[in-house]
Amino acid sequence: SLSDKNVYDWSSEEEEPDGKARPIQVLVVKEDHTFELDEAALSRILLAEDVRDRDVVAVSVAGAFRKGKSFLMDFMLRYIWYSEHSQRSTAAVDWLGEAEEPLTGFSWRGGSERETTGIQIWSEVFLVDKPDGHKVAVLLMDTQGTFDSQSTLRDSATVFALSTMISSMQSLRFLVRDWSFPYEFPYGQEGGMTFLEKRL
Repeated sequence: SLSDKNVYDWSSEEEEPDGKARPIQVLVVKEDHTFELDEAALSRILLAEDVRDRDVVAVSVAGAFRKGKSFLMDFMLRYIWYSEHSQRSTAAVDWLGEAEEPLTGFSWRGGSERETTGIQIWSEVFLVDKPDGHKVAVLLMDTQGTFDSQSTLRDSATVFALSTMISSMQSLRFLVRDWSFPYEFPYGQEGGMTFLEKRL
């Protein structure tokens, strides 16, 4: 088991001396295509003193592999970090940052091989005020993409279903890219909707 190897056994005092947050693997896809929930890692995040008694808003992005889910999650991280900073400062802050400022947070890279496996949760839970003044804990989750060459259809369906069920913000969007048959279904929303209605 994961806890035997101390792979994810961390605490801010012991193994994070610099105090930096990072992705924590909470759902592991094993080589035999079974899944293991790292309950200890999940508990350390959700049972932290400032989180345990709050409503949690889980935000995740699910979809095909190599399409930018981790990249998008890093933009979400940047937005939340800058939002918190701007609340403490009177100076105007551009949350997008400088053009050459690298994105940090969840690991991502170019190429055809998958980067993220299973489900990872950012170790820092963000406390955000709702319009009614009630604070909620915002949890950012990065998920394995579907349909990579190393996963079975069951693997993809399981990770997609879990991340969608856990997520508080559910919205299903289809993006049809690089369409080669505009004579069958024209480009744009109307052609895309016609194509999806036929397929679904």
